[in-house]
Amino acid sequence: MKSLPASQELLNLEASARKQGSGIEINSLNGLWKFVSVWKQGKEKKDFFSSLMLRFFSASLELRQENGSHECMPLVIANSVGIGLLKLEFTGRGELKGSQPLLPFFFDRITVSFASRVLWSRSLDVPEEKERPFFALISMAPNEEWLAARGRGGGLALWLKG
Repeated sequence: MKSLPASQELLNLEASARKQGSGIEINSLNGLWKFVSVWKQGKEKKDFFSSLMLRFFSASLELRQENGSHECMPLVIANSVGIGLLKLEFTGRGELKGSQPLLPFFFDRITVSFASRVLWSRSLDVPEEKERPFFALISMAPNEEWLAARGRGGGLALWLKG
């Protein structure tokens, strides 16, 4: 497995990102990020069960820069889980703000598919800007193989580019 930062290293990187920014830019986020680990807010020890379940269900985050009708929200974001050929996916838009930076986003569609065939799809209401979820981007490996971020709810997550 690739060399991943330990929890204390992530906390140190987070403190540095809050003071000096993480240096993460929008073009480095493009790709499919596979979930590796999560830490609950205020905990230094990885949440083993949640991490295991999210890996078992192939949790992933896909980010893609797209120009066009949503210039103020230039990232397409897709968050999905699946088992076998069955997939549940939330899709929407996001943007980067600030030097840490923050990645506020929203989902405007939920889709259930089987073997790439859509079984059910529904639009979702877009929340007001102040109520949107976000990731505070903490750090990315120099070779862009992993990404760490803290969510609005306080949990810390680590993804591998895959």
